[in-house]
Amino acid sequence: MRAEASVTSPFEPDLAKLRAWLEEQIRSLRFLHLVTAIVSLVTRMARINADLTRQVWRLRKGNPRSETLARIEAQLLLFAFQEMLTETKPETEKDPKKTKRSRKGVHPGRGAFPARLPRVPVHNPVVGPSRYCPLCGAEMRTVSHSMCESLEVRPAEVFVKQRLDETVACPNDDTIVSASPPPQIVEKGKLGDGLIVEAVADKYLDHLPVERQCQRFERIGIEIAPQTLGRGVNAAIDLLMPIAKLIEGETRGPGLLGTDATGIPILDRDAPLGIRNGAMWCWTNALWVSFFYSKSGDSESVRRFLGDDLARTVQCDGTSTLSFIERAGGKRPGCWSHGRRRFVEAARQGDRIAVEGLRLIAPLFAVEHASKIEGESATQRRARRDGESRPILEKLRVWLDERRGAIPPETVLGKALTYLHRQWPRLILFLDDGNIELTNNRRERELRRLVLGRRNWLFTWLDEGGERTAAILTILATCIAHDINPRAYLHVVTKLIVYGWPNAHLRDLLPDRILKKHPNLFIGDPLDLPEAPELALLLHRMLPPPR
Repeated sequence: MRAEASVTSPFEPDLAKLRAWLEEQIRSLRFLHLVTAIVSLVTRMARINADLTRQVWRLRKGNPRSETLARIEAQLLLFAFQEMLTETKPETEKDPKKTKRSRKGVHPGRGAFPARLPRVPVHNPVVGPSRYCPLCGAEMRTVSHSMCESLEVRPAEVFVKQRLDETVACPNDDTIVSASPPPQIVEKGKLGDGLIVEAVADKYLDHLPVERQCQRFERIGIEIAPQTLGRGVNAAIDLLMPIAKLIEGETRGPGLLGTDATGIPILDRDAPLGIRNGAMWCWTNALWVSFFYSKSGDSESVRRFLGDDLARTVQCDGTSTLSFIERAGGKRPGCWSHGRRRFVEAARQGDRIAVEGLRLIAPLFAVEHASKIEGESATQRRARRDGESRPILEKLRVWLDERRGAIPPETVLGKALTYLHRQWPRLILFLDDGNIELTNNRRERELRRLVLGRRNWLFTWLDEGGERTAAILTILATCIAHDINPRAYLHVVTKLIVYGWPNAHLRDLLPDRILKKHPNLFIGDPLDLPEAPELALLLHRMLPPPR
């Protein structure tokens, strides 16, 4: 069979050679040999074509990235599986008896803007001849005003701050005393602290590289060297490094841990190509988020983060890097998004069996969504899972055992079934603990902040740059998790540290505590805001009033 398959290459078939070979086989009356070789060649070419079709399908702009079951079923139309889409969900069926209700008077109207935003009144008077009565010609008086609110913004204002250092002299002798210069992020630097903090936020919140920020200043006639601004950004992050270490300690504390990793390019002149790859781990524990940089994404980097306490419950994907946690007595809950992802890939290639698996998995996500809508506690969620999710998993397990032996393991669907079978003990751990999430999606969402950034600033400088990136992302992600304005938080905390906030009280600057003294940083639901006492004297002196 191998000889027949090598008549010509299935990737670049030589038609002249193939024609000559076919004529020779016909003259020799070797029809069985001829048919076998042709079938082998066509089969191989069909597999190559299917693989290329799948790659093109992934690259097409029209391919929606959503992995929801409804979107996947809609995509099957391209593979002529229209009969599979005739089934409609009960909740989407229209009742012919119901008439279409009018939305007149139902629309709630424009939502109210946050009360914390300042209001700037702008008068819009009646002008010109309209102020005079068309009947008698008298000037009309103001009766009332109707108010219409809209959001506005002031463009960033760049100015030169002139600090006048006072010098005093004694009238009776030659004693002269000059005011000491206030502390700065960069001592005797040309850039103010506010500008540097804004640059940090622009880079790591809005993914704007330092070079582009300098170009933005250049457009308004201000020249700032990227090296100068970059050094200021590094100095600001170094000041905030103790805050990041405290957040890392809180993340490592008791509770359910979750982790995922991605690569980060490191600019290193000693590397063979000038750039090498590091690893950035994202760890979460309730509202605490920590990014942990390592030169490599091996198990040793995980051990360095966890320390001596390895017998933890750590949710992650199916990587073997964290297998030592189970050997140490811990648990590794799996991720159902990863469990269904290969089924999605197979379904997008037109595999109807993969769609069967997706339909069996979909109710698990519906159960979790219902629990989230109800705002259930961990105990209530565990009870719901025991009553609703467990029967779904039992049915899915039966289907998995039936299909696994009939599907070749090297196919996309075979790989999906194999992954589900191997990860099954980890994937069902969520049934026994209401704190365990169904997926590891939260860690992937947190890492997206880094992924979007590295597409813009491309790489970081040496391992120190990787550690700085991890520190600032730790602070920003934790602020967002606590419903704190991350940009305003950077301004407040940086200024307090620059002005000598005592290290013994550094924990009071963490996102969960600073609201007690600075509640205006909170951007969540006002009902969730803790009781805020009067601002401390230090804050009153150091911080400008909110704009």
